[in-house]
Amino acid sequence: MAGEKPHSIAQTRNDGRLSAPSAARNIAPILDAIKPFVPAGGVALEIASGTGEHAVAFAEAFPDTIWQPTDIDAERLISIDAWRARTGALNMRVAQVLDATAPSWRTGPFEMAVTVNLMHLIGPSAAQAVVNGVARNLLPGGFWFLYGPFRTQGLFRSESDQAFHASLIAHDPSIGYKDLEQVEAWADEAGLKRAALVEMPANNLALVMQQAEG
Repeated sequence: MAGEKPHSIAQTRNDGRLSAPSAARNIAPILDAIKPFVPAGGVALEIASGTGEHAVAFAEAFPDTIWQPTDIDAERLISIDAWRARTGALNMRVAQVLDATAPSWRTGPFEMAVTVNLMHLIGPSAAQAVVNGVARNLLPGGFWFLYGPFRTQGLFRSESDQAFHASLIAHDPSIGYKDLEQVEAWADEAGLKRAALVEMPANNLALVMQQAEG
């Protein structure tokens, strides 16, 4: 959600679980938006799973799909597995270390990819590496559900988005909001085509891209 850094403000519970207010707010609309694209079976890879709250919600909502959470931060990996243990999700795998900004990462292949609130927290070259990596690992016909805040046609979608972007680049000038059109251009170059663009609460967007069939 615009105005928040989803992982940095996470609160720690006694059993190792982290909890982020943004995750609690956005999970219901994300579940509604993602439903048409979740495969009936197969594996869905979540990139930058953060606290793990989305991963367990996906596993509960879509029990026929195997969910593979990932992150690069040790504390978050512990949190993801703690949420898994707490809920007893049998269709959710143990969290794996994955740096999706690495230039040639491979894991899978998988039927779906999900990324929530990542692109504005990394730089352009890292964001393009994420796009290329998803395209490289996604099976033909598979979907990538990419959620978060974006600029559209070079413009911020609200004053709060502009303020959040300013706070991000004040902390790290290399990060900040990406233009939706740029992300789609990277995706198109990598072989992914837009399947849907869903308006989400708080001026966020869900961009759904699909790997070419065969």
